[in-house]
Amino acid sequence: MLERSSRHFHEQALVGIYVVDATGYVRYANPKMADILGYDHAEAMIGLPFSELVAPEDLAQVQAHHQQLRDGARNHVRHTRRMVSQNGARRWMDVHGSVDEFEGGTVLIEMALDVNQQVQAAWHSRLADRVFESASEGILITDEEFRILTVNPAFTRITGYGIDEAIGKHSRMMTGPSSRTNVNRSMLEQLASIGNWQGEMMDRRKDGTWYPAWLSISTIRDNHDAISHYVGVFTDNTIRKEAENKLAYLAEHDNLTGLFNRNSLMRTLSEKIGSAEQHGGNLMLFFIDFDRFKSVNDTLGHHFGDQLLVAATERLRRQLRQQDVLARFGGDEFIVVLDDAASENMATELAQRLMSNMVEPFFINGHKIFMSASIGCAIYPQHGKDAMTILKNADIAMYRAKERGKNAFQLFNKEMSVRALEQMLLENSLRHALERQEFELFYQPQLSAADNRICGMEALVRWRHPTRGLTAPGLFISLAEQTGLIVPMGDWILREACRQGKAWLDRGYRFGRIAVNLSPCQFLSDDLPAAIDAALAQSGLPPSMLELEITESAIMQNQQAATALLKRMRELGVTISVDDFGTGYSSLASLKQYPLDTLKIDRSFVKDIPYDADNVAITEAIIAIAHKLRLRVVAEGVESEEQNAFLRSAGCDVIQGYLHGRPLPPAEIESRWFAEGEKNAG
Repeated sequence: MLERSSRHFHEQALVGIYVVDATGYVRYANPKMADILGYDHAEAMIGLPFSELVAPEDLAQVQAHHQQLRDGARNHVRHTRRMVSQNGARRWMDVHGSVDEFEGGTVLIEMALDVNQQVQAAWHSRLADRVFESASEGILITDEEFRILTVNPAFTRITGYGIDEAIGKHSRMMTGPSSRTNVNRSMLEQLASIGNWQGEMMDRRKDGTWYPAWLSISTIRDNHDAISHYVGVFTDNTIRKEAENKLAYLAEHDNLTGLFNRNSLMRTLSEKIGSAEQHGGNLMLFFIDFDRFKSVNDTLGHHFGDQLLVAATERLRRQLRQQDVLARFGGDEFIVVLDDAASENMATELAQRLMSNMVEPFFINGHKIFMSASIGCAIYPQHGKDAMTILKNADIAMYRAKERGKNAFQLFNKEMSVRALEQMLLENSLRHALERQEFELFYQPQLSAADNRICGMEALVRWRHPTRGLTAPGLFISLAEQTGLIVPMGDWILREACRQGKAWLDRGYRFGRIAVNLSPCQFLSDDLPAAIDAALAQSGLPPSMLELEITESAIMQNQQAATALLKRMRELGVTISVDDFGTGYSSLASLKQYPLDTLKIDRSFVKDIPYDADNVAITEAIIAIAHKLRLRVVAEGVESEEQNAFLRSAGCDVIQGYLHGRPLPPAEIESRWFAEGEKNAG
């Protein structure tokens, strides 16, 4: 019986004690109980409904136990439950209860021990065990001598070693492949000084194969601040490394044929010319263009044309020596460079051999295809002293060969006036095109991958030539770059795109941003920031609605100057995009040093997804790493629903291509994309 004489004992008890009468109200609580539940004094609990002190999720079980005590079914109960503090917080309590007499009535007397910390610790321990068991990264825990104490299932999956095979052994990843003396001293010093280390190393699986592991090690110290354990977490970096190697390879090589791409060719050609100049040597460059390839491509499709190019590449390889350079310049144009004692007779002999080999029929997917080659050749130093001149003169010679009826060879000579005259006339027309207002801008929509809403318009230049008609940029942009006309042309494109964007904005059309391409020549111009500022000021277009696209090769030409210029552009408030990513020689890692907003995946990667496993892996890697760098990702050249669905699922932000819309003049853009109901949308 709870007598008054025992009150002093209860008041001093280290456990909570409370009494609940038959009506379910608290009749007594000791100071410890009040302290546990956050009440200022014990009297504050007297008169409270006991049900308010028990967590609702535990109340039914508690009431059932109390009823058993009152009915005499049990004379004592013990359970762990959550009680509610005055501030509403729940605390775990270990409760012992029984029936007794108090002030003339039968009551429930319960003693409560606060076990909240123990329960929370046990819960965290169980959670840690679950994380340890289910983590996709390999985890190992060692003692201070790097002897393995335990590993998780992912360790076994990655390395092939079971837990019984690993425990007690020295960790090879932490100590090196042999003994304790081979421990990486630098790693140990860092672990001892700052408590963690991370890096990549090669590890060997149980089956003997090697794989790249990214390892992170942390130290655990005891109460005396001495290292007692090490925790290692590692991942198999094979897929990432393969993707990086593939990106590096594609930066230097053509994706279809595996040959050097244009950037690699120009670098290699410049190096060989430098070597020839230093040693008094010479070299020959052959410019090869396949005759009638376009008609084959248009008739049977691009996939068929790609197979034909691959087969033609193999024929070219067989006629060349291992040291000869073979590169794909673009489309069906190929370059061969020979850097030993070149002569005109040698050039003619090789060209005849290449042409004879090419006229043999190709058998592609059951089709018998005939194709020939026109070849032009220029020799260093007779026909030029630098890579661009040699290439240009070989190109002139190749066009001369085509004019002679195709399937022909022509060695460059200074009297080739026909091709030179045509180029001169085209250049003269180009010089007057701006003042005659012959350029026009078409616009291609960029759509959000998430909801297909317009989020941008890319401005694309067209030339309405007085005799040639509407001319695509492929026929005049390179000439404009060679002559320097690309800078004033680019300034006009920038001003006109801003003017059109502001006009659409004033009419209530919401289109996201206007994207304008900057040529490498224009990008490297000192006047570019002033030209951008002037275009924005004259048009009134908000700077945030202008996106400037720069090719990765333009940035990489002079990285230090490019970084400074990009920062100046960013200060104007415009956004910056890297165009045609993957076709040059930059890396995703190098992008973090530039102030960029958007990365455009080149159409060569998009073309064969989702059926080409390599392009799928690389595209996914580009999107994932670009997002890690907080870059928006745009995929261009999207032509099928399959490509669209894959890019959306891979997390691509913006889609651009013929699937959704071809480049159109402003009036057609308005009627097609800016319907009355779409005003102010986006």
